[in-house]
Amino acid sequence: MGRSYVAGALICLIGGLSGLLFAWIESPFRSLSARSVSGEWADYTQVFLTWLRVGHYWPWPVLGAVIAGLAFCAAQLLKNSR
Repeated sequence: MGRSYVAGALICLIGGLSGLLFAWIESPFRSLSARSVSGEWADYTQVFLTWLRVGHYWPWPVLGAVIAGLAFCAAQLLKNSR
């Protein structure tokens, strides 16, 4: 039973990180930074950290974690129902 909780937490973490990655890919901050050769928008790391501080990305990691968690629970239920 303990392994199941750890596996579920890891699956939710991976889902959340996937959601964060998707949110960054869709972000206008990333597209501005990718097009800039010089100036303040050219520092990719700084733009990413600024984007994290702005905080408009949070629904995507939450959604990713919830979907991954629900999929994990469904897989566990199907596995244990046999």
